Amino acid sequence: MKNLSWRWMLYLVVGGYLLLDLKVFHGPLRDAIRNPREAALVEARERGWVALVNREPLTKAQLDLAVARHLYQRGLDAAAIPSKNLDMIRRGVLQTLIDDTLVRQYADGDRHPVPEEETAAFVAAWKAGFASRDDFLARATAQGLDEKALDAELARIWTRKRWLENRIAPGIEVTEEEARQWFENNRVETGGKPRPGFFEPEAVRLRETLLPATDEAKARQLHADRKNGAEPGGDEPRWRSRDELPESVAAAVFADGAQGLIDPILSPEGWHLVEVLERRESRALAFEDVSDEIFAHLEAQRTEETVRDLLEKLRKVANLQLFPENI
Repeated sequence: MKNLSWRWMLYLVVGGYLLLDLKVFHGPLRDAIRNPREAALVEARERGWVALVNREPLTKAQLDLAVARHLYQRGLDAAAIPSKNLDMIRRGVLQTLIDDTLVRQYADGDRHPVPEEETAAFVAAWKAGFASRDDFLARATAQGLDEKALDAELARIWTRKRWLENRIAPGIEVTEEEARQWFENNRVETGGKPRPGFFEPEAVRLRETLLPATDEAKARQLHADRKNGAEPGGDEPRWRSRDELPESVAAAVFADGAQGLIDPILSPEGWHLVEVLERRESRALAFEDVSDEIFAHLEAQRTEETVRDLLEKLRKVANLQLFPENI
């Protein structure tokens, strides 16, 4: 009993000390608990940090650059955006910056190998999308990058992309059975009518010549010459559906019995000289006709969901600190 009494007394003394230290006197124990956070806040203010991602700082300068790129890629001018909206954009871009940092940290930690030739091909293909070398350099400069920094950034983007693909690959595979089931579930509307994209519309194969609206006389003379065989036909024939033609032209070529050379037709685009060569009735598409598009759609959908789930998991185990006062 004596031992038990002394233990209880010891617990009371220690408990009392903790209570007084933490709640009343703000003693050294309380300081030891609070100081790391307060020290981080002080350092964040001094250095302009907007976040710590697993102890890696993201600076206000990094956020400024990311926001500038975000606006540039969308053709937006920061000066024309209301301050409240710009603040929302900055906070949204910061979340993307945090996700990118997490992916980079885990990709670097996994040391996922990406062949150099594969990375070089990606960089070359990206640059080939610009009209000239000067064009892409100008765009890189507008986003705060020189060519060397741009190449490094593209290499990092490709490495992260391949790491992500490797991590999420098992979760995005679509089987033929799943694709066929999606086709059956989505190909018709209520009532049995095929949905857009699941049928081939009625179409006509046309040879067509377009003249300016001011050239009616020329259009009629050309029509007469063709009718008499003195003038060869127009452009290369191609299949056109009703929705692909001006209303006046569609009404003429899809009329019952319309075949061969049709009288000149005026539309907002000008005068049309049209020869109807073939017709094709509307038909429902089979799974095989649209399977590639279905697989691509389902894989893209699953990729988005899987990446979102992965990022949520990375955030849950990450040590994240935000400093809103610096944003």
